[in-house]
Amino acid sequence: MAFMKSPFASSHLFRRVIFVFLCLLLLTAGDRDVRAQKNPKPEDIVEKTILAYGGRPALYVIQRNGILRALVKLITPEGAREGKSALKFIRKQKMNEDLLMIELELAETKYQIGFDGKDMWSIHDGEIQKPSPAEVKAFRSAHDHSYEALLRYKENNSKLEYVGSKNLGTFDLDIIDLISPEGTRTRYEISSSTRRILYLSYEDKQESKAEPVSYRINFKDFKPVQNTLVPYVSLVFQNGKLVEERKIVEAVFNVQLEEKAFKVENANKPAEPAPGIQR
Repeated sequence: MAFMKSPFASSHLFRRVIFVFLCLLLLTAGDRDVRAQKNPKPEDIVEKTILAYGGRPALYVIQRNGILRALVKLITPEGAREGKSALKFIRKQKMNEDLLMIELELAETKYQIGFDGKDMWSIHDGEIQKPSPAEVKAFRSAHDHSYEALLRYKENNSKLEYVGSKNLGTFDLDIIDLISPEGTRTRYEISSSTRRILYLSYEDKQESKAEPVSYRINFKDFKPVQNTLVPYVSLVFQNGKLVEERKIVEAVFNVQLEEKAFKVENANKPAEPAPGIQR
């Protein structure tokens, strides 16, 4: 069933809201309080972090696929917009091969964007559209700079650098930089006691000549899910300003999720009615 294109979906505001939503992981400038110390091996720190999240066997067997549903609040100069989101994924050997689909529902519109292993696509209020270069870049950056990238560093042939440590309130944090094979850099601030990733930061450019945008995300409210660890609350900052709040309401892994579900033609199908209910 086709839908009329929403006026909101074609507006500059919608594009800005979507871009901010896709840029999930954000950074703040300034590591003045990072204090150098005797350099431990970054691999030792990260391997302990992987264990804290369940260990490689659990992460690769249990979290081979999954669905994360969340309540979201997007904060823009025009005001806050609340809605819900869903992230569906199937992991592959490399992160850039993962099948991904993001759904965002706001009061005014529904938006989907996905990667089926070959092509990227988007759907605005039922109308299939080619995603803009900015949407594609934000989608990829969010995945490449995720906390999952640190947990999969070895499989993705990424390099680690130990930056130092710092105190943040009652937390002692180890600072680790992850450098991807493409040269992108993501900074992680890891609790030295729990080995949980509390902060993640990176810089990105919408255009080659543009000033870099700083992103930072704060992970909170960690909960065990099927013998793995999941942060249920995320606070997202752009250039030091809070732009998104996310709270997971459902996290399930190792579910029946077929690769064909990530094709745009299947994502755009109307939901099937429940048994016994006629249209």
